[in-house]
Amino acid sequence: MNLEKKYHAKLMLAGEYGVILGSEAITAPLEMFHAQLAHRKAAPPGNEEKITASVNSIRDLITYIQSLPKNSFYTTPDTGKFEEVLKNGLYIDSTIPGGYGIGSSGAVSALFYDQFFRGAGRLNLKQKRKDLSTIESFFHGKSSGVDPMTCYTGTPLHFLPDGEIREVETNPLQPGQGYRFFLLDSGVLLSTGPLVKVFMEKMRDPLFGEIIRGDYFNLISKFIGAITGRSAADPALIFRAISDLQWNHFREMIPEQMEEPWIDGQVSNTYYLKLNGSGGGFMLGIAHQDSMEAVEEMLEKHSIRWLG
Repeated sequence: MNLEKKYHAKLMLAGEYGVILGSEAITAPLEMFHAQLAHRKAAPPGNEEKITASVNSIRDLITYIQSLPKNSFYTTPDTGKFEEVLKNGLYIDSTIPGGYGIGSSGAVSALFYDQFFRGAGRLNLKQKRKDLSTIESFFHGKSSGVDPMTCYTGTPLHFLPDGEIREVETNPLQPGQGYRFFLLDSGVLLSTGPLVKVFMEKMRDPLFGEIIRGDYFNLISKFIGAITGRSAADPALIFRAISDLQWNHFREMIPEQMEEPWIDGQVSNTYYLKLNGSGGGFMLGIAHQDSMEAVEEMLEKHSIRWLG
């Protein structure tokens, strides 16, 4: 087992909710947060409650994996290593806040898969995604595999509707491309499972379904084309259109505290916000490079983190 390796959080730049239904999606590792295996004895004082919760979660996840049919994975879980983890006082030390849409369960799933599944490295990306989605289903009941796949590879990924996965050559989070992404902290924790349930209930409305599979899918595709260099379109302007659509149709997922800054960005055309993941936690924002100071002035009451 490798106690040095870190599994970084993930950022979904486009595709939240749509990816459940087969839309494109693009993700990038978020290196400011990570999860890794650690020894209980090496933990600083005051972390006893966190460690106990982690150990219990590990035990429950192991039980879940062992309860699945043998053909649930393309590779084989090493049950001997499972026993070593519990016997040797290991736990998962994670700095990734749960309920913030940045892959707290995805990183744990990636760690488990990388450390405890024999032969995972020999599989193709589609097979790995399927295995990882099976592991992460323990946390949410259902998983697209997108989050743990990003945490596992540690590289930006483009997920296509036919199931193909491509590594993105240029990290979209890197500055110098005329725009900058940022995270805005809502301070509100929301669970993925209930929010996905709300979304799927809304999909029963034919009009809503038409908007999602039509307008929303199209905007996601155009945005990905813009930030990967396949088109010359301005990513920020497409991002604004996504922000408009989410404001009109995803209101249940937007914390009340974020409504005012969301509207202010739209009205001023200084920055734009959208969901980051299922909702709650961080909102993802974008602004043109020359607007950064103005953004900070407008959002001075909020916690903002520039990316890249």
